[in-house]
Amino acid sequence: MSDRRLPTALAAAVAERARPERLGAAAARLSAGYRANLTSREAVPDAAGVAAYAASRMPATYAAVTAALDRLAAARPDFSPATVLDLGAGPGTASWAAATLWPSVVSVTMMEGSADFRALAADLARAGPPALRRADIRRGDIAQPFGLPDGPVDLAVIAYALTELDLAAAGRLVADLVGRAGRLVIVEPGTPRDHGRLMAVRQAALAAGARILAPCPHAGPCPLPPGDWCHTAVRVERSRAHMRLKGGTVPFEDERYAYLVLESGSSAGSENDSGGRILRPPRLAKHEIAFSLCRADGTLGEARIASRERTAFKAAGKLGWGDFLPDDLRG
Repeated sequence: MSDRRLPTALAAAVAERARPERLGAAAARLSAGYRANLTSREAVPDAAGVAAYAASRMPATYAAVTAALDRLAAARPDFSPATVLDLGAGPGTASWAAATLWPSVVSVTMMEGSADFRALAADLARAGPPALRRADIRRGDIAQPFGLPDGPVDLAVIAYALTELDLAAAGRLVADLVGRAGRLVIVEPGTPRDHGRLMAVRQAALAAGARILAPCPHAGPCPLPPGDWCHTAVRVERSRAHMRLKGGTVPFEDERYAYLVLESGSSAGSENDSGGRILRPPRLAKHEIAFSLCRADGTLGEARIASRERTAFKAAGKLGWGDFLPDDLRG
């Protein structure tokens, strides 16, 4: 598992450009805007709002994107992308995550509609590795697939941006990307609404010939009942400045997110045949550990590992919410 904290150089660059004492009002407006379900364009209307976003939200979104990219790396350990397309890039969070995880990245294209976000992304990129310093940061509306850069790309990422498109436009975008990206990672807020939207986008991707690498261990309909939704969480450490800006009282927060990891149907490799995806935090009792699972046959189920099975119990204790359960542990 890669480090899910902001890289040192990025954290320093954000701290230099986004001082809490200057951004309190903008951070409050940002939080209120997201609670009111405003779009980013409405919630982050100016340079002060963009700086507040970087200081208050970037640590959490970076952690969630990195966690999703880790799922791709686990499913395809030989994957070494050279080209990355970051759609709805904001301050470049996903580009930083990809370039940090894969040193093989040599070319990054960021598409972002906000001039203030593009300016901050370019500013922050100067603190990054060569692929980020020479990134192509361009104006672009992800609602218009025909505006995407020409040619294939190894990895495309849409992080916390698809949620702002209407569902038809989101489906068109993802279907278009399936035809030009070797792998596609989508990360969205971990809400019932966004889970429902991801399931619709998932169908569009499958219809376009995609293969699902995560989180679904199957290509059938989602087996979760109405009112339930697939998501997971990553814990984010808060600096003192981060706590001050968000009005927090504890040195961490849990970012809940939903995601999809897809690859084009022509990519090498087979479906994951594991024991299933862990849908909830494991339930640990004195004599056993229990997992709720979405299984490879498209059904929901449970696995229980007794403490008397010492080797299996020890291995199960290292698994968490969102992990795949190895086939030999499912019981």
